Amino acid sequence: MSTGWVIGYVVGGVIVLAVVVLLLMMIKGARRAAVTAEAILAALAESHGNTEPLWVVNDVNGAIERITDGAAAVRRHLAAKADG
Repeated sequence: MSTGWVIGYVVGGVIVLAVVVLLLMMIKGARRAAVTAEAILAALAESHGNTEPLWVVNDVNGAIERITDGAAAVRRHLAAKADG
């Protein structure tokens, strides 16, 4: 075997080894990103559960407005009845 072939095999082996190392690093990074994404999704689900009652506040405010409007109407009616 000539020296050129040996150098070629060595360079080829180094390139293959470098590609393998880079691929392993990419796989490791992808796994880390997947774990982080799962943690983010869990936190979002928890925050959704914790903030869900806030969506009911508008309904409560509407009910309070209807009650106070009704009470004001009754008060006006009773005042008109007392005057007249």
